[in-house]
Amino acid sequence: MISKKQPSPSPQNDNYARLANYIADASHKGEKCMAVWSVGCMAGEDFQLGISEVLVTQACNERTKKEKTYHLIVSLRPEDESKLSEQAFKDIEKQFAEVLGFEEHQRHCGVHTNTNNLHMHVAYNMIHPEKKTRHEPYRDYWKRDNLCRELEQKYKLALDPGRKQRREFFQYVSSRSKNFMPAIEKAKSWEDVHGVMANYGLQLSCKKEISITPFDHSGIAYRIKGYELHSAFRKESLEERLGQFQAKNKFYPAREVFAPSRSKDNEQKNDKADALEAYTGQESFDGYLKRHKEIINSARVSASSWQEFQNILQDELSITIKERGRGAVFADFATRGKSQPHAKLSCLGSEYSRSKLEAEFGKLERIKEGRQSTPKKGYGRKPLHRDPERGKLYQEYKAGIKKRKKMFEEQKEQREQEVREQRLKWKIKITKYQIDSTLSWKEKRYLINVAKAEQLRHEELLKKKYATQRAKIKNEIPYGNWNEFLRQKAEAGNMVALAVLQSLKEKEKAAHKERPVVKLLEGMTYTVDNEGNITYKLKNGGVVRDCRKSIYASNDVEAVTFAEKLKARRFGQTKKKLKGNYR
Repeated sequence: MISKKQPSPSPQNDNYARLANYIADASHKGEKCMAVWSVGCMAGEDFQLGISEVLVTQACNERTKKEKTYHLIVSLRPEDESKLSEQAFKDIEKQFAEVLGFEEHQRHCGVHTNTNNLHMHVAYNMIHPEKKTRHEPYRDYWKRDNLCRELEQKYKLALDPGRKQRREFFQYVSSRSKNFMPAIEKAKSWEDVHGVMANYGLQLSCKKEISITPFDHSGIAYRIKGYELHSAFRKESLEERLGQFQAKNKFYPAREVFAPSRSKDNEQKNDKADALEAYTGQESFDGYLKRHKEIINSARVSASSWQEFQNILQDELSITIKERGRGAVFADFATRGKSQPHAKLSCLGSEYSRSKLEAEFGKLERIKEGRQSTPKKGYGRKPLHRDPERGKLYQEYKAGIKKRKKMFEEQKEQREQEVREQRLKWKIKITKYQIDSTLSWKEKRYLINVAKAEQLRHEELLKKKYATQRAKIKNEIPYGNWNEFLRQKAEAGNMVALAVLQSLKEKEKAAHKERPVVKLLEGMTYTVDNEGNITYKLKNGGVVRDCRKSIYASNDVEAVTFAEKLKARRFGQTKKKLKGNYR
């Protein structure tokens, strides 16, 4: 289970009604929703009336200049779908509301099934319905992360690794549990337990549950619950045997301590670049730099000055280094202007920070203008997929994108020209009224106001006209990126496009030649996601997800039967049950 707070929009773009309607999938009549409900509204189960009630509540607080909506997403793995009912989702949402401090606030919730990972959206009204004050959770990430781990235990969901530091600490403790667990089970007092744990640089604390932390890192980032490690570490089990929890009273020397890895020495993770690659299926500039890090390293070693270093980067990779704010960035040398791809120097590691490069080469110098070069490589947003048959499809995609771009540019030029003509026309008309000496000032004011109102009406009609034209272009060429192109081709029954989509998975690159079956039964409704996973939707509302190596089914008889048939068709097995995919 993963929880995520969507980045807050600017206050002027904060629109609770738009978000709530998206959660309810109002534009598609709820096709992708498993369940929709609202909480804390006097309107009860009336979803739309509840939205109006929230908008009135938010309008009562005119003092705050910040956003008034908190958008939470809770995502689960495919195998967890059969373990949770609609009531379970409502209970999960209630616990999130309590942890975040929104238990008394209005919210609109929905569970979406349109992606491979079942997920729940919650829109919280940050304005209290009675006090009219704004509430913003403090350290909400840590609270949500802890709750996710508790819910995984409660509902027996697949465990998510969580934060990197916590994962490292958990691995450290679990790898040594074989050594200290026998001593813990034989301990006769809490001091004995503290002494055993201290040997490994660990200490215990207790609030609602027993928590294990290292001596030097007692913060929440390095804290795990005792029951996550072993059932013998449950608070009830230990207190039943040793009495009420007692804190450590003595000093115990540590034979071994936990040493976390230094993430600053590694390449920095760029969430935006990762999201771009996942969404488009094309290489980000950040990924391009990391893929050619060896070339950049060798250029740095062989260069003795900024100019020499810059020249090698230009000749080899068509990149340059330039100032940006107080730091510096790698930038694509072949592109200019606002659309120029760039990435921080430190994306390749802390050794590439501006201060360290300047310590090596002196003050940063830009590459000299007018230098001619023919780079060996260049950044071009190439597909990340490895399937050898992608070439023909990629050519078709590029031709479509080129045509789409040209049509949009022509439409934009036409629109700008028409807008200029309209504004000039009305400006002339208003000026005539202003200089007409036969009119009184009252008549002038009236005619000018009428003209301005007519101008606004014509501008609105113009907007609708070109919005219709843009919609026609999007219908003619409905894809805007490589992944979307492949997904639409796969949904139309193109086996090659489906295989190319699936070749992006690291573990399955060697199996890209396999051509999985798209349809098992005629007339079956199905969708394909950006990873090539197929989701079949049955007539009774059941869902079966074909993730290639695993097949998951929702908890109903028809879905389970269909999943068994699909597994037999795919793997040639009829009697063996699906491994942990449904009950």
